[in-house]
Parts: sequence; structure tokens; C-alpha cells
Amino acid sequence: MFDIYRKMSDIPEPTPQNILQVQTNCKNIQDFNNQLYTYTIAKTANCFLLLSLSDNQDPGLQIGLDLLSGAITGLLTEEFGNIGGNIAASFIIGRIEAYASYTPPSLLNKCSSYITRVQETSLQLNGDLDNYHSDPKTYWYEQVSGTINGPWGAQEYSGCLGQLADVDFPKEIDPLFNQMMLKAIYCFDQYLWWSVIKNNLYRVGQNEGYGLPAVVPASDMKQGDVGANNYCNEQMTSLPSYLAIWYYDQSQDKKGHDTSTYTFYEYYLGWPVKNTKTCPINNDAANYLFIDTIPGNIINPNGLFNRYDVFYNFGLEQSGY
Repeated sequence: MFDIYRKMSDIPEPTPQNILQVQTNCKNIQDFNNQLYTYTIAKTANCFLLLSLSDNQDPGLQIGLDLLSGAITGLLTEEFGNIGGNIAASFIIGRIEAYASYTPPSLLNKCSSYITRVQETSLQLNGDLDNYHSDPKTYWYEQVSGTINGPWGAQEYSGCLGQLADVDFPKEIDPLFNQMMLKAIYCFDQYLWWSVIKNNLYRVGQNEGYGLPAVVPASDMKQGDVGANNYCNEQMTSLPSYLAIWYYDQSQDKKGHDTSTYTFYEYYLGWPVKNTKTCPINNDAANYLFIDTIPGNIINPNGLFNRYDVFYNFGLEQSGY
């Protein structure tokens, strides 16, 4: 993680040259924000269509802030360090997340959907960038900060306008602009799916009933752990919305005979069983979402999350056993 806090003495003075640099960066960031929003429309539609959901409810102020901020986290990578991408990203995220504490009137209104909430947040950011561009000296040392909530927990970011004097944010015609955009789009997609999943879906267990959970004597498990992994991998390959895991219980009877067992559990991502019918997300959604089956077995390097993280680190409510 980058050091996102800087002393006032480290902030460049508002000299004419530095003011011009900040104004140029504000304009380029605004162009980036405008183009990013156009991509969020398609990504949001894709998410809701794949999950067979309707984007017809306001997710609320905080989610709108986190989605746009989440996209900007894509600029925090080392590859953009030479142009001050981490400085720019920390300031932009701080500016966006500060709306949670001092909410402008435009963000107090009820929105009709995820995408309109993102739109209103994006427009508000543009308005602030206009103000910064018009009168940078007034806002030069004003610190903005806030906490972004996402798939990896909460993280605070902070910055001030004057720090952008040390940034060389690329213009729209610069190839680096497109590289940064691709990172931002991917990160937006991650934060979007995380939000929609944790607010709509369940981890549904099917591990109770006749013959469940499946318990296999270790002596019958060919290749031991490797065989158990192979079984789970095959299950998740044939049932893309599922997580199959196993636990090894080492034991022996009073005579010292090995009685160790492998116990297998299966869960799917989706909605609770209804009238004995399972309701997992469809295969297309699962194939888009998951990077792997068992840890280390990559099936989609362009996926959004490792399977285990979605099932166990998203805070999903569990249905069934």
C-alpha cells in the first residue's frame, strides 16, 4: 500500500507553473471520469442481465461512492507510479468518499437504479473538478478523505488538490490513458459484482439428507488429497455455480486401524431452495465471475474473483447446511 498521507510541508507551493499543472490534471481526470462512466453503463447492464436481476432500486449513497472509488483503485498499481497515479487516485478516492460525511444536495436525491446512482456520483465529481480548475488556490491545501468499502475490507484514502502538482495524468490521446482505463473498468466490475452479490445472493448448502454430507473412508480415496481435489474440480467444472470442498479427519480405532475419512461439502451461489428446486446463478454468470475451481486451477484468468473468496469472504448469508 502506498503512503497516502503527506505533511503540509510536502505539498508543492501554488506557483503559476504548479497551478497550471493542477488545472491540466483536473481536466484530464475529468475526461477520464467521463469516459469511465460510459463503460460503467455496459458493465452494470451485463452484471444484472447475467444474474437475471433488475437494476431498478437505489443501492444508496455509500454504494454509489464505493463503486466509483473502486474503479479508481485500479490506478494505485506500481505501473502508474512514475506519473503519480497513486497520488491522483488517493486524492480522487478521498474526494469521492468525503461525500459520505459532507453530502452535496445532488447526492441526497433518491435514484432509480445502480447506474443512475453511479451517474449522479460521477457528475458531482465533475462539478468539483470544475471548481478546482476554476480556482485551484482556494482549495490547494484542503484535505479530502474518506473510507472505501469493498471486497477486501475498508480502506481510508486522503489527499489534497495541491498534490496534483506532482502528477502527470495522461491525456485521452495518450496510450497510458487507455491502460489506466482498462484497470479502472476491471476494478469497477469487481466492486459492482461484490456489491450486487452480497446484497442479493446466498451461499446455499446442500449437505443434509440421505447420504449427505458424503463421507469417504480415506482407504477408498485413490490418490488421497489429490483424488479429493480432482473430485471437487470435476464437480465445479460440471456445475459452474458451485463450490465443492473437503475436510480430512484423521482417526484410528482402538486397535490402531486407520479410520480416517474425507468429508465433502457442496454449496452453490444463488437463492434458497424453493419447492425442492435449487436456484443457482446461471452458468454464464458463474463462468464470468470465477477465476478458478479449486485454488490454483485457473479456468478464467479474466474472471473477477477466486471462487472460495466469493463463498466465504463476501459475508454471504447462508441458506441450508
